Amino acid sequence: MDVFVARQPIFDKNLEVFGYELLYRSNTTNNYFNSKDGDKASSSVIAGSMFSIGFDVLTGGRKAFINFTESLLKEQIATILPKETVVVELLETIHPDQSIVEACRSMKEAGYILALDDFVFDQSYRELIELADIIKVDFMATDPRQRNYLVKKFGTPNRKFLAEKVETHEEFKEAVNSGYSLFQGYFFCKPVIIPAKDIAPYKINYIDLLKYIYQPEPDFKKIAEIIERDISLSYEILRLINTVAF
Repeated sequence: MDVFVARQPIFDKNLEVFGYELLYRSNTTNNYFNSKDGDKASSSVIAGSMFSIGFDVLTGGRKAFINFTESLLKEQIATILPKETVVVELLETIHPDQSIVEACRSMKEAGYILALDDFVFDQSYRELIELADIIKVDFMATDPRQRNYLVKKFGTPNRKFLAEKVETHEEFKEAVNSGYSLFQGYFFCKPVIIPAKDIAPYKINYIDLLKYIYQPEPDFKKIAEIIERDISLSYEILRLINTVAF
C-alpha cells in the first residue's frame, strides 16, 4: 500500500529551517489537499509520519507541524506523538468549546507546542490564544493592516507569529518588519511529496477488531487472535511500541 506525506519547510528570519508542516496527499501527482474528510487526512499524516516514513526522515530532527481536527483533539490523539518533535496545529474550523480548551490546556501542561492555523481574531478564541505558542496568519487572506494589528495585539515574548502563504519577497520583508519570526509559503518552497510503502491490512480483520473493541466487555483473547493473524496489524503495533514516544 502506498503512503504519501508532503512536507513544506518553515523558516526563521535567517532563512534557516525551523520545522516542516506535514500535509496529506493522496498520490504524487496532485500536490494539493484533496480530501473531504479532515479526520481521515490528519490520521493518515500521523500514521504515515510516525510509522511508514518516520519523523527523522521527514524533518531531520526539526519540528513537525501537524493539523489536528476537533475530534482528534478531543480524543487526545496528539499525546501518542513525541512532544519534543510535534507542533499541534489547531485547524481554523475548530469550534473552541470548553472540551477543546481543556484538551489543549492538558496538552500544553504536558509540554506540547500549540499553534493556531489561519488565524482570524474572534472573541470565542480568547482562551486558545492564551494557550497558543505560535499563531499562523494567512498572508493571502488578510490585508496588511490586519496582519500588522494581530502581532501588536497578541504578540508576546513567548508567542511567535508565523506568516504563511508568503509568495513574494515584498511580503517576506513586510512580515519581518511587522514582527513575524517564522515564515512559510511558495516564495520559499512548495510542498514536496515523500512516498512510502506500507503493508495493507485485511479489511475483514479491521471489521472484526472494531466489533470486539466496542463490546461492553472486550474479549482480549479474541482481539489478540485477530492481531496475530494479520501481519499488517502486528507490524504496526510492534512499530508503535518501539517508538521513542512509548
